[in-house]
Amino acid sequence: MAEAGMQAAVLVVEDEPVQLMAMAAALGDAGFEVAEAKGVDAATAHLTARPEIVAMIADVDLAGETLTGFTLAKAVAARWPEVAILVVSGLATPAEDQLPMGARFMPKPFSDEMLVTATRRLLSARNIKL
Repeated sequence: MAEAGMQAAVLVVEDEPVQLMAMAAALGDAGFEVAEAKGVDAATAHLTARPEIVAMIADVDLAGETLTGFTLAKAVAARWPEVAILVVSGLATPAEDQLPMGARFMPKPFSDEMLVTATRRLLSARNIKL
């Protein structure tokens, strides 16, 4: 949980470097502390090493990975239930059972403002103070 005066830490999992940079920049500009991961192993390493991470934003299609953003979301929800989850995709829309309880989905493309607003709403819904 973000303490008073601290920025909320958000993990962005995206295999496309330009999209990863754009999402991280938008969130950083909005006052979030951002950790970046290009795949599942890096995401897991961040979550293990950084208990201050309060949210994960993950793309569904992670090239070269055995897990999709949907299965990553379920794994993270099981291991780190305190982490709020936003799954994004321009290719797939989740079936009812593909997202863990409490997770949200946002279709691509989206603006920086839409990403920041969705992240703030996700954290607010989990009573995580910004």
